[in-house]
Amino acid sequence: MRGVRWVPPTLIAGGAAAIAVAVAAGGARAAIVVVFPVVYGGSLLFAAGVGLFAAGVVTLPFAVVATEEAASDRAVLEGSASGGVVLIGPVPIFWGSASGVSRRVRVAAAIAGAIALAVVVGVLVVLARGG
Repeated sequence: MRGVRWVPPTLIAGGAAAIAVAVAAGGARAAIVVVFPVVYGGSLLFAAGVGLFAAGVVTLPFAVVATEEAASDRAVLEGSASGGVVLIGPVPIFWGSASGVSRRVRVAAAIAGAIALAVVVGVLVVLARGG
């Protein structure tokens, strides 16, 4: 089950990369609606990127469950541990008492934030070029 936790982030990153390549190649377009970046298109690469991204988002709970089961097994051996996440819109708030779990959560949140920032910067660069 250890390998399962890397499948969703890999799918999400692959989907985001395929969407970015589709925008750069002209198979998709980017726009900003109010304050939200919107990407739309009709190329096969764009459709594949959206499919990979959606598959990553759908499989994300399974990876979290696999990681939590492993963490709870360790917590039973080491003592008690607790933690959780609250989503307020797009903003996640994490907490936890086990140092191993909270360290992993911090790394995952930093990676997710970096990916989100890279996508927004990429969309802004494409829009600045007149894309």
